Amino acid sequence: MLRRLWRRLQYVRTTGLRRRVRDIALRVGADGQFALREDLARRYLTGKGIEIGAGYWPLRLPPGVGVRYVDYVSRERLVEESAGWAAEAHLDPGSIPRVDVIDDVERLSTFADGAEDFVIANHVLEHAEDPIGALRNLLRVVRADGIVFLTLPDARQSWDARRPRTTIEHLLRDHNEGPLWSRRGHYEEWARYIEGVAEDQIPARADEFARDQAKHHFHVWDLADFLALIRALDLPCELELAQANQLEFAVILRKI
Repeated sequence: MLRRLWRRLQYVRTTGLRRRVRDIALRVGADGQFALREDLARRYLTGKGIEIGAGYWPLRLPPGVGVRYVDYVSRERLVEESAGWAAEAHLDPGSIPRVDVIDDVERLSTFADGAEDFVIANHVLEHAEDPIGALRNLLRVVRADGIVFLTLPDARQSWDARRPRTTIEHLLRDHNEGPLWSRRGHYEEWARYIEGVAEDQIPARADEFARDQAKHHFHVWDLADFLALIRALDLPCELELAQANQLEFAVILRKI
């Protein structure tokens, strides 16, 4: 009995040491927000999958985990489109990974059903005009028991704080009728609340966004709002984890 107790104590000590080493390793070159993402990746991601819209912040994955990068345009186009604000933020274009597949998160038409072990979409769904369709396709392309790894900006902590939260009714209408009915309103919201444009100049600014096919944050959630959406939809998944993470929240879905 004493021998078993000693082995147990040794296990606790070494496990605790491993966890401390892991936590230190995760935080090398990353702030707490990214460290938590990486810790979740170690807990939930295995095999081979895809990351959508990685941009300047691809998720650091555990050893042995394979990933392909998916975006709506080529890497060269991403660098070109982000050049202005990235320079202001002192971001290195070299951190943008290769784009292996050009596809739309709302359709993922190049991916077969059940083809991936996991899908990562960090700060992507808020840019989708049909998040319900996007969620269904994210789940479609992962195998049974596969993982959909999401993070989204927490509206309470972001520049979206003053914007109205997107309702489930709004999202269902976007999904069922298409997003054309709501696009103009989102552009006007961005001009009004984010840019602070004078009311009489908002229509002209919204016209500019429309001409540029701007992909702002179309939708705005906090964690409670997003979980209400997940509960309202008949999705083939279980909620594995939901966690606030500084300026964002993380949601892990497991396909059933």
